[in-house]
Amino acid sequence: MSESLLRVVPTVPDWVPAQNAAHAAVEVVSAMCPGAGELVACRYTEVTFIDQGANFEVVGCPVCKALLDADWWQESMDDTYATRFATLDMVTPCCSATVSLNDLEYHWPAAFARFELQVRDPGRGRLTPDEAAQVSTVLGITVRQVFSHY
Repeated sequence: MSESLLRVVPTVPDWVPAQNAAHAAVEVVSAMCPGAGELVACRYTEVTFIDQGANFEVVGCPVCKALLDADWWQESMDDTYATRFATLDMVTPCCSATVSLNDLEYHWPAAFARFELQVRDPGRGRLTPDEAAQVSTVLGITVRQVFSHY
């Protein structure tokens, strides 16, 4: 049986909210996903790749919009993982732009984070833009969403 995860993360990979803000965000997201199987706030000691699971399709350059070679992306991930994602900046092979792996155009979206709100089997799709804005307000930082299937 497959499992789906709605993962809400800050747009700044190494940002972690205060405990009271994290708790408030859990309450807000819980009200938005009343049929969820489980909702947890996860804090990681290091920046972590928040992947889209089976939803992974392609990765694009945010500067020139070219599709990036999967082997280049995997090598870049391996190189940055070797430093525990201490820096996410890479030079793209398409237009030689220096970009963060966090800012690549993942289809479906993915992210890097030290904090996430993880909703297991949310009983719905992504949060609406207004709902995401509410979570951003409670946390004090803009958020992005990653929807995963495993």
